[in-house]
Amino acid sequence: MITGKDKWVLSALAIAPLDRIRLMKALFRLWWHSGKSIPDFFSFKPYLYGPWSPEVYDSLERLEKEGFIVRLPHPVPAWSKYHLTDRGRRAIQGVIPTINQSHLGLLKKLTHETANLGFYELLKLVYNESPEFAQNSVVREVLLHDTDSCFDGK
Repeated sequence: MITGKDKWVLSALAIAPLDRIRLMKALFRLWWHSGKSIPDFFSFKPYLYGPWSPEVYDSLERLEKEGFIVRLPHPVPAWSKYHLTDRGRRAIQGVIPTINQSHLGLLKKLTHETANLGFYELLKLVYNESPEFAQNSVVREVLLHDTDSCFDGK
């Protein structure tokens, strides 16, 4: 069964396959840029690499177990991308009409941005947009004060 939170995960993955880090940041950025006012959305807290919600991982696990998404193998498991399955593509057709269209438009924009950024580049963007969510980050000081371009790669 698809929950209210699951529909956001499916919607983001319908836009672009994402690893769980980029999915987390895309969903956070949607919440942040929408004024933190999306009903039945994920709750984020500052964590080791910025905003984090265990609910996103719960949703991924449930959707994968129920056959809506699949994670392709990758040498670094955290970087393996999630893709919609045929079942997920069918389900998203019923989900899209239930989503606020301005939120959906923003999700499209932010998901594309997020998908195309390197890891450190993405963290730097998120930390600059929402510094209070960088407070527990293990790389915050380096990212926010280092101008070396070595952190700009994927």
